[in-house]
Amino acid sequence: MNPIVAQVLTIAGVLLGSAATFIATTTIERIRWRRTQSTRWDDKRLMAYTEYANAVKRSVRLCRRIAETRNLLTTGQPIDLDAAFAELAEAETERALKWETVLLLGDPATISAARAWHEQVWRLERILHEDSPDKTSFIDAYKNTMRLRNDFYACARADLDVTSGTLPELTWSSLEP
Repeated sequence: MNPIVAQVLTIAGVLLGSAATFIATTTIERIRWRRTQSTRWDDKRLMAYTEYANAVKRSVRLCRRIAETRNLLTTGQPIDLDAAFAELAEAETERALKWETVLLLGDPATISAARAWHEQVWRLERILHEDSPDKTSFIDAYKNTMRLRNDFYACARADLDVTSGTLPELTWSSLEP
């Protein structure tokens, strides 16, 4: 074989090997970067969903305590109504702040479920602000609130790729007369 041809083939082999190494390394680094970014956003979404859920749950818990005080539910301990309604207003402010992060990071299905949940909590609050709230209306609204909570969690779990199964069905024995 001609020495010039051998040198050209050697140089071509080195260039081909270098190009293959560059492409493989670049692809691996790109995949690693995307995985890191995905994990980073998953962590932030998890935090956003958790903080939001805790804020809404605080409002729901306050509604439940007010309902217990107004004899709409038979469980729990009475609470000072004026203080409870003031705390409920503070809880709504906190929820609204957490909501912005959910809007920014959440997927559309989870955002819709979150919106339905907090709008249902507003219905609970409106019932509790009535002069003579109807017990059946409150219990039905409360059950719907908890169903919508589970819908939110199901959407959030799907968005975060939690694959441990569905949430257990709700039982209402504590709400029955």
